[in-house]
Amino acid sequence: MQQNVRDPLAQPASGRRNLARRTPAKLHGYFILFSLIFAAIVLTGFSRTFFIPVIRGTFSRPPVVHIHGALFFAWTALLVSQSVLAATKRLKAHRKIGQIAGWLVLPMLVLGTIVAVRDTIHDFRAGDGDAAISFFYGELADLAMFGILAGAAMLLRNKPDFHKRWVLLGSLGLIGAAIGRIPVLSGFSLHIFLGLIASMAVYDLFSRRSIHMATATGAAVLLILGLSEEFIGNSQAWLRAAHYMLGL
Repeated sequence: MQQNVRDPLAQPASGRRNLARRTPAKLHGYFILFSLIFAAIVLTGFSRTFFIPVIRGTFSRPPVVHIHGALFFAWTALLVSQSVLAATKRLKAHRKIGQIAGWLVLPMLVLGTIVAVRDTIHDFRAGDGDAAISFFYGELADLAMFGILAGAAMLLRNKPDFHKRWVLLGSLGLIGAAIGRIPVLSGFSLHIFLGLIASMAVYDLFSRRSIHMATATGAAVLLILGLSEEFIGNSQAWLRAAHYMLGL
């Protein structure tokens, strides 16, 4: 009598298809392109207000602003270099340099907040009034986007799928200030913001046929904080609280 013996290594066709769906395609070029677009926007946006004045020696802001700018541009440079290192399989160098990036997040948040407070008080007293207070909320929300996602990415270095997505998405919290300084793009700030978020969802669909949990949660953080900026920033509750906090 012939016995029906199943090969333990054999898998049904449906199982092989599911495995194929779970196996992500190697599309590392996306991460390089994302970081280059981010860097191009940052460099263009701050060229007239920071880079050129610094080179010419006409940038007369306090030292804290210089340090703040240096840290944020260091993050931009690391974003590009780390994307390239990961894509070219130089993972040892990627991890070693990543340790430096991890130490940048907290100082960037602290100095970003200090500069935002200083500029808000200055602008309020210069005549901007509550418009400066409303804008201040947007700056804090942007820093929160960066802090939550970039901080979480540093904690999850051992989970590359989460780490790389949250590093890029967290960086979008820093892009608004640069776009606002580019006249031809400033009116499209929200479109660029949403487009870059959507690009990661598209990457997921092409590479793994489903949206990764890191992309979904990262997008949720960005959208909740980003799309609420105008509503909360102009609310009477925020204006009263900010006046109290800033002593205005």
